[in-house]
Parts: sequence; C-alpha cells; structure tokens
Amino acid sequence: MRSPDILCVTLNPCLDKTLITPAWKPGDNVRGSALREVVGGKGNNVARALNGLGQLARPATFLGGATGTRCEYLLHHDDRMSPIIIESDAETRTILTVRTGNSAEQSAFFDPDPAISEAEAALLIQAIRHEMQFGLVSALTLSGSSPSPGTHRVYGELINQAREFGVMVLLDTYGMALKSLGSAVPDVIQLNRKEVAGMIGVGLDDLSEIQAFDWLGQWIGLGASLAVLTQGPDAVLAVSRQGKWRALPPQIQPVNPIGSGDCFLAGLTMSKLLHESDEANLRFAVACAVANSRVWDAGAITIDQVATWAPQISVERV
Repeated sequence: MRSPDILCVTLNPCLDKTLITPAWKPGDNVRGSALREVVGGKGNNVARALNGLGQLARPATFLGGATGTRCEYLLHHDDRMSPIIIESDAETRTILTVRTGNSAEQSAFFDPDPAISEAEAALLIQAIRHEMQFGLVSALTLSGSSPSPGTHRVYGELINQAREFGVMVLLDTYGMALKSLGSAVPDVIQLNRKEVAGMIGVGLDDLSEIQAFDWLGQWIGLGASLAVLTQGPDAVLAVSRQGKWRALPPQIQPVNPIGSGDCFLAGLTMSKLLHESDEANLRFAVACAVANSRVWDAGAITIDQVATWAPQISVERV
C-alpha cells in the first residue's frame, strides 16, 4: 500500500494564464511578449506548495472541456502531481492576468464560474471517501469558493467524513461554501480580513482586533483547534486552545502576493502533521506565505526558501 497523501480539494479550479505586455490602455491592440500557464484555484496552489516543501500532496478537483484537458496535462506534466479528477460537463474557467513588463502592475480577467451538478459533486465526495476509507489520506485541505449550488455543501460533507476516519481537515473558504457547513467544524479554519469582516457585517477598515479575536474564538468553542485571520502584509491573528496569537511578517518588497494565503495553509498543514506547537505552526506558515510573495508562480516555494524567512517571523501571545 502506498504512503498516505495530503488531499487538496478545489471546487472552482481555473487555467491561470499570465500574459506579459508593454504598457497599454483600454482600446489598444496589445501584442504580448510572453505567456505563462499554470493550473490555478486555491487548493491546487496548496498542493503545489506542499510538494515543493517535500510533502506528498494530490489535488482533487473538477475539470471540464478543452480547458480542463489542458489543466489535467499541466498538473501531470509541469507539476508532476497525480490529481483526482472528476470530469464536469461545464468548461473549466480561465483567468487571464495581464502583467505590464517587469512592473508589479497587473489586471486580471475572470471567466464566469462553471455550473457543477450535484451528481458531479457526489462523485468527488465518493472518490475522496474511498481514499480516506483505505487510509490513503494524511490530511485534507478544502480551499476556495463554491462555484454553483451543486457544490455548496461539499465541504461540510467532506469535513464530516474526515471526522469519521480521523483525518485532520484544514478549511479556507468563504461565501456559500462557509455558510453551508451546517454543524461541520474543521480542525483548522483560515480566512482573510475581508472575509471575516463580511461574516461579522462590518466594513473592512472597521474590523477591530477584538472583534476578530472574538469571531475566531467562536470556532475554538465549536471544536476547532486553530482559527486564523490573515491580513496580507500585516499581522496574522490566531486563536487556539492554548490562547490568542499575533504573528508579524517582515516588511518585504513582494514580487507577486497571489497564492500567499494558500502557501500559509500549506505550511500550517505540514507543521500540524509534525505536531509542532502553535507558535511553531504560525511561524512556519507565515514564512511559507512570505516565500511565496517573493516568486511569481503561486505555490512555487521550496523548504530552503521558507527556512530563510522563518527566523524573521515574530510570534507573540496576546
């Protein structure tokens, strides 16, 4: 029997295309100088980061149409991963990011979300249950949004199944996927500042640290072991069964911050599987996020890069 993998679930994947162009304005005919393709979606970034850190990780996702076929090829050929793929009738979306020269200036254009059916969602749940049933899953990460009503309840069902098989679950979602959890509670939940402000019902700039800690603490009361709020380059706030925490990243000049939250989740997953302390978990996770912000492709980090940043992360009990 093979060693268990970390399964990284994405309900709303994409073909992430980055086009490098000279300076342009709306209405111009723009000829690109380079094109880069990678399979996007938060869980796919998590899996890519975990493999870069030396962990066995597999994506689990829906792919459909010609774009889905291209994504499957890239996951196998470029990322050298063995994904669990449920074929969807709907075409996988494309996100086109237009980057101006070597500057940080970029604009992203998103296809509409695909309509995934309840039958397709049930196939994904069944495939993941099969892996857990035979002891082939060391941890389960659930990342990103739900694209359609047929997938809104998937994360809640997967959390309940993981509890049945004793598999640790880490959740990073928002919107209907979060609202549809029912009574399901993950071991770790991670949201960003915008998402928590929306859940509380306050403006982004009005969210106080006290409000954030209170909201995170509610998840601990429900049974989670760690609840985390990320804030981009600002302090990470966290509540665990041992107390409240604030983790401070160093000030850096980012290359591309996209995917840093996914790398944070990858770092948390790896560190928690090693049964590290809360302080060590947060330090390693923040270092993964910082390492990601210093490269262009989301999730393209290595353990050596993370080790460089980890000593510069300050973690304090609040």
